[in-house]
Amino acid sequence: MSFLKSVYNVLTDKREIKEPIVYKDLVEESSFMQNLTKLSESSDQNIDLKKVDHDLKLFSIGQAGEKSVIFELQNSMLPFIVLHDVYLEFEDYYAQMDFVIITHKFILVLEVKKLFGNIKVTDKGEFQRVITKNNRVINKEGMYSPINQVERQVAILEKFLKEKGLAKKCPVRHAVTFANPKTILDISKKAPSNIQSSIIRHDQIRSFLTSELEKDSKVFMFDGKLYDIAETLLQNCKEKNFNIEKYTIDNGQALQEEVIPIPKKQTNNEKTDDLKTTLTEFRLERSKKLDMKAYHIFTNKTLDELVEKQPGTMGQLLKIEGIGQKKAEDFGEDIVAIIVNSKKIADVKNSTVKQGDIKTMLTTFRTNHSKQLNVKPFYIFTNKTLEAIIETNPKTIKELLEIEGMGPKKVDEFGGEILAIVRDAD
Repeated sequence: MSFLKSVYNVLTDKREIKEPIVYKDLVEESSFMQNLTKLSESSDQNIDLKKVDHDLKLFSIGQAGEKSVIFELQNSMLPFIVLHDVYLEFEDYYAQMDFVIITHKFILVLEVKKLFGNIKVTDKGEFQRVITKNNRVINKEGMYSPINQVERQVAILEKFLKEKGLAKKCPVRHAVTFANPKTILDISKKAPSNIQSSIIRHDQIRSFLTSELEKDSKVFMFDGKLYDIAETLLQNCKEKNFNIEKYTIDNGQALQEEVIPIPKKQTNNEKTDDLKTTLTEFRLERSKKLDMKAYHIFTNKTLDELVEKQPGTMGQLLKIEGIGQKKAEDFGEDIVAIIVNSKKIADVKNSTVKQGDIKTMLTTFRTNHSKQLNVKPFYIFTNKTLEAIIETNPKTIKELLEIEGMGPKKVDEFGGEILAIVRDAD
């Protein structure tokens, strides 16, 4: 830019931007929301209504957070232009930006998060979501760094603006704001400086922007340039395609997933058959050893009563018809031992099978829901939490909440179905 042109711009710039100008406002009901709502009312059996309802809920929560942010921006009384929900496709890249704020000194990409619970940032810059109840941590889980997400958006926006010949020297900055007023931000003092300076609560937006605007800058753009950037972004902002396939059930796959190989439980008949076989083998072995007929050990009638009543002591054994004092002295201890041991084996088998039942059903539940929600299985619950559910065998929501990894949010989403699986396995 020549010197004379610079002087001309200074003299002709009216500096009309003295307070926030919303160039692209928040739409109360976007096309994405409309499409989801239509799907939620659909009677098509191929539509995964659980996933539709889940995404509707997430979208509503996110939009509520963005409403809080737009309110703070509009009432900040600071000079900038703001665009909400800017979706850019450029070359092989795309970026979905919650807010783009264009000031005279810099451009800011503002990412909004509205999450349940508190946010902890470790010394290494790792993000964790912490759920507490009665001042006690009941769940802690890692989360994808929103800083990485917004830095990617900034890189794409910078590349786009340079390609368009706009803001070649203007810095493009970023910040992440958490819009849940109950969220506590616990950022380690040893966390990377770029994270410490970029994480704010939504009620700190005005003070954050004021501080940034008060800093010395080699760049100062005129109003006309701000409008050029805003208009270019608006003209190139696209409506993100609604992918209905994401909410369509693959009938073949759904059918295949419904066929769950569950270990067969040992029935009462199978238990008694095992005991009867063992007692019969004992009778045969003793009769051969003593060189007598098998019925001299005990008759079939006595055998059936032993199997039916399963005496566990010598006193109970003597009440069995056909077992007198002499037979009790000769064979009683062996017979009682066989019956007691048979009970122990049956209990172990049933305990193992029961745990196998629960584990199989819970694992299948986790797999199905992770596919429906398009998330990793550990998001539903980890293997450690799975084993804890099997071990504690919870019967109520309160008991489920006491299991590590099952916070209020997960219990709200999955608790009812998990408890139903546990009850069904009993």
